Amino acid sequence: MNPKDLKEALDRIVEGEQAEGDHAVLLQAAKEAFSGDPAANAALTMQFSKYNISIGEGRQIRIGDCRALPSLDDSAISEMMRALPPLNRFKALIDEKTQGFVGREYIFAAVKSFINNNIKGYFTIISDPGQGKSAILAKLVQDTQCVAHFNLQLQGINRADQFLEGVCRQLVIRYDLSYDPLPPRAIQNGEFLYQLLEESVDKTDRHRLVIAVDALDEVDPLSFREANILYLPPQLPDGVYFILTRRQGVEVPLTTYAPAESVSLQEERYDADSNNDVRTYIQNRIDVSETLRRQVVQRRESVSAFIDKLTNKSEKNFMYLQYVLQDIESGKYADLALERFPSGLQGYYEFHWRRMGMMSQPLRIEKIKIVYILAEIRQPVSVRKICDFSSEEGYKVEEVVREWMQFLHALQKDGLIRYSVYHSSFRDFLHRRDILAYHPITLKDVHRRIAEDQMSFWGRFKTMRTSHE
Repeated sequence: MNPKDLKEALDRIVEGEQAEGDHAVLLQAAKEAFSGDPAANAALTMQFSKYNISIGEGRQIRIGDCRALPSLDDSAISEMMRALPPLNRFKALIDEKTQGFVGREYIFAAVKSFINNNIKGYFTIISDPGQGKSAILAKLVQDTQCVAHFNLQLQGINRADQFLEGVCRQLVIRYDLSYDPLPPRAIQNGEFLYQLLEESVDKTDRHRLVIAVDALDEVDPLSFREANILYLPPQLPDGVYFILTRRQGVEVPLTTYAPAESVSLQEERYDADSNNDVRTYIQNRIDVSETLRRQVVQRRESVSAFIDKLTNKSEKNFMYLQYVLQDIESGKYADLALERFPSGLQGYYEFHWRRMGMMSQPLRIEKIKIVYILAEIRQPVSVRKICDFSSEEGYKVEEVVREWMQFLHALQKDGLIRYSVYHSSFRDFLHRRDILAYHPITLKDVHRRIAEDQMSFWGRFKTMRTSHE
């Protein structure tokens, strides 16, 4: 079995794009793991590990914490293929968020302490945008393989029914519960979730069940009515722990009678640790990039001085570091001394906004409009679709996309590249009053353009469907 073939087959299955022959690839891989060759077993187990699958002794495949497939046959492989997508729905996001991850040991220690000292409860990690709370949660999920849900407002994944369906499906498959398919009531409120928590925790190792939920501040408040956010249970079964994240200064409706604790990345007691993590992150980026090292030398900076200055400018914000280091590595702003770089993430957005000429006279209205459309649309969109929304030519849209690519996430599917804003903090910047006041583009106008195009599309679709009936 070629490990590359196995990796590609698993990746396709997780993405819901399995090809003919992937079933046979998995079956062959499992047979080799069961062949008695320790090296083959170890290699394949390592390949399976990131998908929360393990090859056990006695010809057994384990999926998740406890679901065991005792025999090796076509039906067992079919079960494994069925289990993979819900267990790894956020695999690409987790891989991206944990790339280059460093430190934060004090947060993981606080989470571990909370779990060890409480029989159940809610633990919340709080920070400003860009300080790494999502990356911390992604690292926790990667290391522990716990049940997880990531709210992604800019991708339209931020409703209570999506959370309930995703988490309930993970619990059913992981702990081999007899609810397939899920009953309709599963996504109506938190009652069924609580039932699954009770049934699942008894099947876990050490009777502990951890569920990680990211970005409570991005949840659509209309999706859970007057209840707890995401219909999270006010009571929890013993052994159940929710690890949550939210923005600093954003309160969310969560009434609980279980133990609850929170930790803020802004706390002074973590300043030294956070600064050390920032310095390590910068050093690691320098170590792996000859181009970045060369840029530092050309600036006539020592590495230690470069790290000191950038650490101070970053305000302990990793999103800032990601953008600025990328700029320096690519040779942008080579004429600008580090002392003149902006401080903090919002300062960086404004800096880039001005450098792209978005505040120059005459105003570049067409570019401003395209950027706002990218920020306000709640799903990845193609250049062609942006043209529809903005009424601008394709070459102009492509120019804006190139200029702002570092703030965009590109997804290729069905032969098209679709773009969405990478981080909600950029949308926060565009919503700032001082930025909105500087140009005639309004959020109301952007939303109207998007709505009118969608209504026109559905009108054409309905007419076409009627003509075929």
